[in-house]
Amino acid sequence: MHYRIEISPTRNGAARVNFPGRIIALEASRHVGPVWLVSVADEDGRSEGSVTVRAESAGDAVWKVAQATVRAVAELTDNPVEGEIRAGSENSFSNA
Repeated sequence: MHYRIEISPTRNGAARVNFPGRIIALEASRHVGPVWLVSVADEDGRSEGSVTVRAESAGDAVWKVAQATVRAVAELTDNPVEGEIRAGSENSFSNA
């Protein structure tokens, strides 16, 4: 499965997960202690929602949700992720 996770270098707690033909925007908007609310939106405007996640920071919350997004799309499309979803360099993580 091809995807790319882009962590914003200028906006703390913001990221995009790019799939062929689809971009999912993520943003950690608020928190109570270690529990963060992360908004999840399809950039074409067809769908949006939010999830809560335990994390140490906004960036960590978005990273966890980005990983879960990749795993969910892989499962829904029956298109397995090759290798581990892990941090790369330059704020962009990809398997392509």
